[in-house]
Amino acid sequence: MKDAEANEQHKSIIGALKAPAPEWEFEQINFVVGNRGSVVESDLYTKLNKLDIQEGKKTSSSPIM
Repeated sequence: MKDAEANEQHKSIIGALKAPAPEWEFEQINFVVGNRGSVVESDLYTKLNKLDIQEGKKTSSSPIM
């Protein structure tokens, strides 16, 4: 039931956004976390680049959160 409700909300939001600007393109970007909040580092940076977010300094001692 919750999946159907979420899909309906997604369609509604995308429809509302496309109405004033039909030339816009939309892409859903999912960030997936694993055990204890871990992420695949390369996947995280790829998705941040898609959002045009500048990467911070990468070090082996700083965990990705």
